Amino acid sequence: MEFDLIHRYFKTPFGRLAQANAGTVLFGIGDDCASLAISPGHHLFTSTDTLVEGVHFFSDSSARHVGWKALACNLSDLAACGASPIGFTLNLSLPEINESWLADFSAGLLEVATRFNCPLVGGDTTSAGSNPSKTLSITVFGQAPAAHRGFNRAHAKPGDDVWVSGTPGLARLGLLLEFQKRGRLGQCCRGNELQQVQALLAVLPENLARQAVERLEMPVPRTELGLQLHGFASACLDLSDGLSGDLAHIANASKAAVVLVQTGLESMWRNRWPEIDQHSDPVMLLKTLLAETLQGGDDFELCWTAHPKHRDAIQSLNSSLYCVGTVEPGSGVWLQAPGKERTRISSLSYNHFAEGKN
Repeated sequence: MEFDLIHRYFKTPFGRLAQANAGTVLFGIGDDCASLAISPGHHLFTSTDTLVEGVHFFSDSSARHVGWKALACNLSDLAACGASPIGFTLNLSLPEINESWLADFSAGLLEVATRFNCPLVGGDTTSAGSNPSKTLSITVFGQAPAAHRGFNRAHAKPGDDVWVSGTPGLARLGLLLEFQKRGRLGQCCRGNELQQVQALLAVLPENLARQAVERLEMPVPRTELGLQLHGFASACLDLSDGLSGDLAHIANASKAAVVLVQTGLESMWRNRWPEIDQHSDPVMLLKTLLAETLQGGDDFELCWTAHPKHRDAIQSLNSSLYCVGTVEPGSGVWLQAPGKERTRISSLSYNHFAEGKN
């Protein structure tokens, strides 16, 4: 049964992609080990992530979207290191065999694998036993020229700019909308935050709500941008656990302070939602968006630091890149509001052992 499933949903549909990369994939699915050929003069990069049903995706989430996201979030790690994908392995732990779910999961996985030319080269499928939840683990392999050592989190320097791609916080809005749809919004936020979020979601434009859910379910790894940042970025990471918490990793590793500029973050949202200033209380809406941006997650956008001399070159790469802060001597992550003393941001990254389940 196990080998039949592997052939039907993985080896056969992914076979064409592996064959198209025969120069890299020397041995793939069907042998005890996969064998990958790294291009001459390149270094290997690898990353692994695990997604658990009820923690990282809803039990009723589309299997196609789960398949897409499972690989996309791993490819985002490679993008944050400036590496190109060359292959991945998949481990599946399933409580039961649901062939309809597997077919859709495989289809979503193949979509993103084909789009980013990342063949499936091996893995394992097991029974979850008495565990009722699906568990998906993916390991990706990538490469970059040996002259590029990645964007180490410890390499941010005082005076550097802080940049982000896309709209960090957008996936958080998608998550809030999905919890609201299930009548469980109170699990995400309580008290004053709940009231503010409800007011925000009530006036959210339909097209922005759709984009938010799409960003949550089908994030797009910034692979091309990661490659374009060679020679520009000093430190870089992908935003998976929230802007403030993820930036704290850079601040801690680099022994420096990161100061986010409120007006920079607000301009990012105004570009995404141009009509926001037409509402009766745009200040409150922007305040709520800012709070959700800082604590959100699952955006899988890139966040990096770079010397100001690269500012024009970076801005020319893409219109959806925003300079939102600076690196300064000190420690921690801070927010600078217009005409006010900067305040230290105390929110931390998503904690898998403290947060509630989906």
